[in-house]
Amino acid sequence: MNPTQFHKRHPFGYVTILEVTVILVYLLAGTLAYLLNLSNIALYGLANFTLTLIVIIILTSNKLWHPIGFRAPKHRKDLLFFLVPLLPMLVNFIPGVEFKDPVYVSEVLAITLMVGFVEEGIFRGLMLNALKARGTWRAAITTALLFGLTHALNALTGKNLLDNFLQIGYATAIGFAFAALVLKKEILWPLVLIHTFTDFVNFIQKPGFTLSSSWQIAILAGLTTIFTAYGIYLLRHKTQASDSTTAMPISLHHV
Repeated sequence: MNPTQFHKRHPFGYVTILEVTVILVYLLAGTLAYLLNLSNIALYGLANFTLTLIVIIILTSNKLWHPIGFRAPKHRKDLLFFLVPLLPMLVNFIPGVEFKDPVYVSEVLAITLMVGFVEEGIFRGLMLNALKARGTWRAAITTALLFGLTHALNALTGKNLLDNFLQIGYATAIGFAFAALVLKKEILWPLVLIHTFTDFVNFIQKPGFTLSSSWQIAILAGLTTIFTAYGIYLLRHKTQASDSTTAMPISLHHV
């Protein structure tokens, strides 16, 4: 047996190993950050630098860069489907942005690029690629749930229980829509860029701006609904297209 094909032979075991790896890396980084009194940015940087190296090694050793979606789109118009994922980034612009010193901006950009690459590479890349043979809906829902639950790790940064609960639901919906996009269009890199700049804008927002809790809940609920509906639309459309393609040879007999 080829050990590099473990993700094909044991997809759920493979996904479990990836999820446990993410959790352990964050827990270790969180512990180190606590002991050394490091900032949240340092915590994210430490965890995602480690995970970036792990993902690059897995993708390279298993020749998975192209299969998971680091390739050109089949049609340029396919990129239009990635406009909806831009919504969170646009929302993050509401408070306005503030560019501090170049060193800080460079650090934030580097960290958010790693976060975008790691989270998309693992959840919409490695996990989704391993599970999709077991069914697109199952793959999308499973990776979305894992993505949402992983965001419970934000408790390490001091967020309260309500904020965590809302973010878990929101992240699950985004994970579902993003997974549906990759399954339908078979490209991943646009989501890496979108994820990166969404987080980047969030980090460089102007300080002091706050929305009321009711507005925050309304925005999160609205985005959660939009992304859930978008994911369902994409997967239903993909399923119908697959069914019609499969049925085509039969219909030709009636012509």
